[in-house]
Amino acid sequence: MSSCSGQEELRVQKVTLKDFFTKGLGAVCELTSLYFQESTMTRCSHQQSPYQLLFGEPHIFEDLLGLKIRISPDAFFQINTAGAELLYQTIGELSGVNSSTTLLDICCVIGLSLAQRASQVLGIELVEQAVQDARWTAAFNGVTNCEFHAGRAEKILPQLLKSQKDEKLTVAVVNPARAGLHYQVVQAIRNCRAIHTLVFVSCKPHGESTRNFIDYSSIVIVFEYDMKMASILSG
Repeated sequence: MSSCSGQEELRVQKVTLKDFFTKGLGAVCELTSLYFQESTMTRCSHQQSPYQLLFGEPHIFEDLLGLKIRISPDAFFQINTAGAELLYQTIGELSGVNSSTTLLDICCVIGLSLAQRASQVLGIELVEQAVQDARWTAAFNGVTNCEFHAGRAEKILPQLLKSQKDEKLTVAVVNPARAGLHYQVVQAIRNCRAIHTLVFVSCKPHGESTRNFIDYSSIVIVFEYDMKMASILSG
């Protein structure tokens, strides 16, 4: 297949998709945004192959614990909003975040929901779009005590923790991918005397997460949280 014919086939597919969701049977879905991504892999990032907006708004928005959250196509967000609210509230209770605490938010979007309780929130996220969303969300909701960094946690965290004074209490919340935390992140957290509480959130609390628990060589309280059950309870 030539390059020209391949591009023409893609163009036809895009038009077909758009028509299906705007004029055809798919219109019942009432989509607000439809993106298309060209890829030979099961999953790739926006940087690897940019998302193409076929129609609708470039972002979707969600209300979460009194905040209006902006979400880009490459950003992670819990689709079970009611369950996410219960999860974040539970994290707030377990962490003991208060007005004298610095909240270190690693690989997750939890920090914004707890910003009103904390003195400062320092967020680290790999996906650039998610960081842009976090900054927009903070500005839109008038949250001024948050600072977000885009990049790999193992590269950013050690330098970020050096700026934290040992006498200032720090709570770390981590929510890594299934591969778990990089060993440099584990080491940086262990070496930071300012961190007095660590909340580890995992959708797969076995495998690599277990290795992380062992690496921390401390007492770990496992709190299993079922998002499906949370939806039932909140409903």
